Amino acid sequence: MGLDKFLKDDINEKEELVIAKKDYKSRVNNMVKSSFERESLNLLNMEKEEISAKKVPMSIYFNKEDLDLLKAIAFEKNTTVNKILMNIIKEPLGVTRDNLPLNFDVESKALEYEEKSKRRK
Repeated sequence: MGLDKFLKDDINEKEELVIAKKDYKSRVNNMVKSSFERESLNLLNMEKEEISAKKVPMSIYFNKEDLDLLKAIAFEKNTTVNKILMNIIKEPLGVTRDNLPLNFDVESKALEYEEKSKRRK
């Protein structure tokens, strides 16, 4: 039968149906995970980037210990905490952007988020 290729061949266990995950979230998670395993994510090895883009402000709240660590790294690398954070999330954002469904409209979702967050205040 066609399902035989999905069944595990282990005598000690019951036969179990194994279907690979093909959904969007799993694909993105696997790509991000493999990129972080492939390259070391040591912030002290970060290199300066001179690419400039339009920037908008946003508040982010950290635990004091985490922020102190980011500040120490920023001081050591002679950069800013913001540049360190952007370096950390650059890869996951790129992978996600490359794997978005065709009907996913980033601008409209961002506007909806802004409207919703303004109502919460």
